[in-house]
Amino acid sequence: PDDCVKIVERLNLDSPVTEIEALRPNADDRDFEALARSVKEYIKRNEPEMGLDRLHTFMVKYVRTLCKKYGITTDRDKPLHSAFGEYLKKLKEAGLIETEMANRILKSSISVLDAFNRVRNDHSQAHDNRVIGYAEALLIFNNIVSLVRYLDALEEENKELEDDPDFDIPF
Repeated sequence: PDDCVKIVERLNLDSPVTEIEALRPNADDRDFEALARSVKEYIKRNEPEMGLDRLHTFMVKYVRTLCKKYGITTDRDKPLHSAFGEYLKKLKEAGLIETEMANRILKSSISVLDAFNRVRNDHSQAHDNRVIGYAEALLIFNNIVSLVRYLDALEEENKELEDDPDFDIPF
């Protein structure tokens, strides 16, 4: 019965995760490309709950790449949410976040990413766990994809500003 419901839901949607194509590496790295393809394959097969650990690994690589760009050191022991918090601080210092609303959403993403660490460790196939349900996995996927899409757009705007000779980043 659950498989039938998933099939019907999949047929009713182009993709159960809107804007899944936003999950693309932000660095030229063959392993990163393979990881992104793997994450997207779980969505194409309509199995988001099976791809949560891969999505988490994608986010770790994605955020570490952003941190490196801003001179933030990351190592294997620094959790995803901590690295993201340091990155967010750099964005704020540079004046790249326009509104208090966006700032609050991004700040709340720190706690979301902290919770994502626990989902990966305790509720995904990363370990011998009982995997979370389909609907909850879709919620997580859509939230993470939305965050990545926004950060890509922000970084693209920042890149355009960096190319402007009258713009000076204060760090």
